[in-house]
Amino acid sequence: MDNKYKKLAKNTLLISFGTFGSRTISFFLLPIFTRVLSKESYGKIDIFSTTVSLLTILLSLEIAAAVFRFSAGSESSNDRKILSSSYVVILFSLILFFIIFPLFNKVNNFFVQIKYYLLLSLIFSILNSINKNYIRAKEKMLIYATSDILNTLSFATIGIVFVSILKKGVLGYFQAYLFSQAITAVYLFIAGKIYRKICFKYVSKGTLKEMVKYSLPFMPNSLSWWIMNISDRYLIVYFLGFAAAGIYGVSYKFMGLVSILNAIFYQAWQVSAIEQYDKSDRDQFYSNVFKYLSTSLIGILLLFSILMKPFVKIMVGSEFEMAWEFLPFLMLGALFSAFSSFYGVGYITSKESKGAFSTSLFGALANFVINIFFIPLIGIQAAAMSTMIAFLLMWILRLKQTKKYFIINVDWKVLGINLILVSASLFLSFLKNYGTYFQIVIFIIFVIVNYKFLAYVFKLILSKVKFKKSS
Repeated sequence: MDNKYKKLAKNTLLISFGTFGSRTISFFLLPIFTRVLSKESYGKIDIFSTTVSLLTILLSLEIAAAVFRFSAGSESSNDRKILSSSYVVILFSLILFFIIFPLFNKVNNFFVQIKYYLLLSLIFSILNSINKNYIRAKEKMLIYATSDILNTLSFATIGIVFVSILKKGVLGYFQAYLFSQAITAVYLFIAGKIYRKICFKYVSKGTLKEMVKYSLPFMPNSLSWWIMNISDRYLIVYFLGFAAAGIYGVSYKFMGLVSILNAIFYQAWQVSAIEQYDKSDRDQFYSNVFKYLSTSLIGILLLFSILMKPFVKIMVGSEFEMAWEFLPFLMLGALFSAFSSFYGVGYITSKESKGAFSTSLFGALANFVINIFFIPLIGIQAAAMSTMIAFLLMWILRLKQTKKYFIINVDWKVLGINLILVSASLFLSFLKNYGTYFQIVIFIIFVIVNYKFLAYVFKLILSKVKFKKSS
């Protein structure tokens, strides 16, 4: 196997150790929290997380994206300027937060109760994002992965104690979240030796200006992604209440399983895509990787569709069992989101971040319009539908726009068949009789259609296992 593929695989495995491990632990907290907390309480937790992510986008200027891009391949002296200058943005974010602080007193009473939790969560969110992106840019993947595991283990331990044993409810959940974020911040500072890079004398106005110029276009792009992914929570709360938002939030946790797999790959893919961008065989490399990604994710979704309904009912409390009904649209949304992210790497490799905004904006607008008109009419399902449509639209737009950066050759006939198969299998979950049998047949058809590719991947894995045994 070519070195560039080996490096991508190695980085993916290391990141998966942390990301998949940590998200899996977090996911398996669902049976605990959904049996202790009510739908309303879980809805409030979901709104808290949503608000923290929104504030991070609005107040951080997306500086973490610039830290990653500018630190990749930079000298140690430049690292000091990059990190120290990026920390200035944290101070800027705090000033902005205190300016908008009075607004929380005029919103829902729930926000009045949690505004200090929001402030601390914002600080840790920006701080850890900057540090993790720097560590990833320096390819210290083991430290990066371990920080995720440490964060989730500490949250799981403290969360179970505060929420399940001490019965502190929603506030106990927030306190556990803050403790875990603080522990992660300390670990990153020490293990990543970031404390050696931070000093006021290294702050460079020119470096900061260049970084902000790069990162600002990502801000509306990230905001658009936020609208597509989680803004519908606010509209669900407005039209249907916190209980409905709680159910939808649980559905999103299951969708997150696919998003986790893509996030693992994408973080490694960014590093490889940047390294290979100026190589002569770039387009072939990108095309091969997209084929691996699309076929693998569709295969995983087909398997998940067979187990989807019983798995959800096992994993959540009785109040949340209907969460599976919104997964077909959400899972397709996660798939198209992965495709959009893959093509979106062109904006990072070329350092032309403005292009990411236009495609994300169209997706966000589609999402918002569908939610506004259809959530009052058909309820939670409208939010799931809007998520799928938005990401599909964004992928289509990026297919066209990124041709100026690279050309990805896709076997549209095979990909089209695969998309039809996975869509059919997901919606067959609504069929009470014989649905599972049809889903199994569909998976067999998928194996036949993709036989050559699957056989090649299987042989590749087998050869690596034999090589390791012999060595």
